[in-house]
Amino acid sequence: MTDNIVVCMTSRGNYARIGPVLHELDDREGFDLDIINAGASMIREYGSLSAILRDDGLEITNEMYNVLEGGNPVASAKTTGLSMVEFTSVLSDLDPDAVITIADRYETMAVTLAACYQNIPVVHTQGGEITGSIDEKVRHATTKLADYHMVSTERSVEVVNRLGEDRDRIYRTGCPSMDIAKDIAENADPDYDPQAQYDGVGENVDVSEDYVVVQYHPVPTEYESQYDKTWELIEAVDALDAQAFWFWPNMDAGTDQVSKAIREYRDNRDPQDIRFYINMRPTHYLTLVNNSACLVGNSSVGIRECSFLGQPSVNIGGRQNSRERAENVIDVPVEADAIREAVETQLDVESYEPSTLYGEGDAAVEMVDAMEAIDFELKGSMDPTRLGLAEISPALD
Repeated sequence: MTDNIVVCMTSRGNYARIGPVLHELDDREGFDLDIINAGASMIREYGSLSAILRDDGLEITNEMYNVLEGGNPVASAKTTGLSMVEFTSVLSDLDPDAVITIADRYETMAVTLAACYQNIPVVHTQGGEITGSIDEKVRHATTKLADYHMVSTERSVEVVNRLGEDRDRIYRTGCPSMDIAKDIAENADPDYDPQAQYDGVGENVDVSEDYVVVQYHPVPTEYESQYDKTWELIEAVDALDAQAFWFWPNMDAGTDQVSKAIREYRDNRDPQDIRFYINMRPTHYLTLVNNSACLVGNSSVGIRECSFLGQPSVNIGGRQNSRERAENVIDVPVEADAIREAVETQLDVESYEPSTLYGEGDAAVEMVDAMEAIDFELKGSMDPTRLGLAEISPALD
């Protein structure tokens, strides 16, 4: 018997977090894989994935344009609504045995709801993690809507279980991006230079010398202050006088403000030894991070992948609040002096002890092995006794 599995890609980060699973599913005889590419991963400004997926030998079943741009909460809410309409139509046509939905993007909520209302079992990855911003609401809501849970850490298992989910439906697989990190750690390329391979803007960086990687995303719950906060980061990096690869933000509310500040910095100050990029393949991006002196920003990469690689990271602001972290991370407020001092501290550290907090680097195999053993079905009602409540006998006709 072959299970038809649909995976929905909606952002550039999705490929790092699910790519190894896509390839594992594609290689297994027991699965028929359909990939929907949609959302930000269809838009060049935010890191289109279409060409990358095809170049990597993966077939895209459907492509959807479902993003309303605006850089504000209204645009995000409308995109979620439009996405639910579009995903509903595509899933109705495909009629899969299960849908894999990823983490905590607002499009994640849309595809999950579209599947739930059509009685399609949902497999959710990276549930149970506690963080800042609206991402946490989306993640925990998706957990309650999902039927199976592939989580990254032992703590996440406990969180999902305490949210009322059946322990037999929770699998601690690790995060698939650790599979990529493991490959990079075992096959290091210390001289890797992306500048001839990827189009960028700004001055060239000498990769034989120390450099930092900067990745700062907007925080939707603080979107009105993102311009000023981005300038705090800019002033810190500018004062360091360090080489840097700087990546553009994702499309969350506030993205226009972050981009405006970066563009003004680039155009008005003409910074030397800084090159700006939109996107790279996950393997190339993580290789660049692994070879850097430090990752600076508020991306979860600084906490997740960098922990596995033992890579110094400076985490800025509240976007990653309460996310489990290893000793490689220094947390700072969004203040120029605090950021600069933390980066200077990390520049004196060559590396940290690698951590397997988010997995051993075998998540794709673990996840697909688990799915092979699953007879996909919708979950039943919550057992109230697991919450310390009395069981209510079913009503009789």
